[in-house]
Amino acid sequence: MLGSDFKALGVVRSLGRRGIPCVVIDDLPRSAWYSRYVGTRFRWSGAMWGPAFVQFLVELASNHGLRDCVLLPLQDEVVELVARSHASLSGHYRLVTQDWDRLRWAHDKRLVRQVSGELGIPYPRTWIPAGLDDLAQMEITYPAIIKPAISIRLQYAIGRKVLPVHSRRELLEQYRFASSIIDPQVLMVQETIPGNGGNQFSVGAFCKDGQMVAALTARRTRQYPVDYGLASTFVEAIEIPELLEPARRLIARLGLSGLVEVEFKRDARDGADKLLDINLRPWGWHTLCIACGLDFPYMQYLDAIGERVEPVLPRYGSRWRRLVTDVPAAWQEIRAGITTPARYLRSLPGATVASVIDMADPLPAVADLAVTLRRAVHRGRTGRAPIADEPASSPVHASVPSA
Repeated sequence: MLGSDFKALGVVRSLGRRGIPCVVIDDLPRSAWYSRYVGTRFRWSGAMWGPAFVQFLVELASNHGLRDCVLLPLQDEVVELVARSHASLSGHYRLVTQDWDRLRWAHDKRLVRQVSGELGIPYPRTWIPAGLDDLAQMEITYPAIIKPAISIRLQYAIGRKVLPVHSRRELLEQYRFASSIIDPQVLMVQETIPGNGGNQFSVGAFCKDGQMVAALTARRTRQYPVDYGLASTFVEAIEIPELLEPARRLIARLGLSGLVEVEFKRDARDGADKLLDINLRPWGWHTLCIACGLDFPYMQYLDAIGERVEPVLPRYGSRWRRLVTDVPAAWQEIRAGITTPARYLRSLPGATVASVIDMADPLPAVADLAVTLRRAVHRGRTGRAPIADEPASSPVHASVPSA
């Protein structure tokens, strides 16, 4: 596992309970680091991307008996690194990440927009300026957001995925600010789809060579921050069959394999479910899928070692909650008039999967709370999250590889 956050913890618990040895590598020990199911831990000093980290992984395989282990990246930037370093790493590990020529079509939001247009899948109206002068000539619909097409440096720099804009003056100011942090060539402007978490949905799936083997639909009811969330905090497994077909067509067109989450938001203005994003790694609430009968980490592991993965139908009705962020998310919703204290309290009972808390594996919850408090203190002192280096982005190409 390349990473040790709560997403990694879900993978570790899934595999560890089956007696599959788990090794965790991270630059900052987080919840999964302290799980009873982790047998070996390696601390990396520095950002987990770039040639130095690739060389570190190669040396681990050679010097610590990790050759032919399944290598599973948990963060977007590490997914990109493994995809770009596919040739270097494939001789040492069993990779579940496809090579960059394939993966970038789902990883780069500019290319996702292109493919969605070819398939007729609704997508938010998007503008891709060549620079500030080009942006000044565009007729932008407000409210809108500025976001990077591929990089997460904006998130590391200011703790937000996007920059909201409500006027032309704000647009130009925020674009200048974003350009001072990341390469302006990867910046996009996108219309804001109205609605809250009740309009946000996902398809979580395990895929093989563009075929959806098993899938579940869910509503991402709450997120934090409440406006443009970094992550979901409360997710409900509900059956939304109309989302499966566009997700299936997208996965088939891109020829994707492995764990895939396809995010949509329902636009109340026209009723269309508009494609927002594609994640090619375990997503935050993937343990909800396990509770519904779809153990995606185990499916990924079986496929990586050459075993056949049988199709499975989900059992709907369970929910997932990340309490450490769901409480502040609910408070933001209450202050914004989106929900009420009584309505939030009614969402607490029922069959709910916790993101971290497990009495049979208690230490990760303590570590998770400590990391959350540390980040809160850091943001309180500096007003932003730590800035990290980012990998270089690649140019956009015009044709999608065949599935």
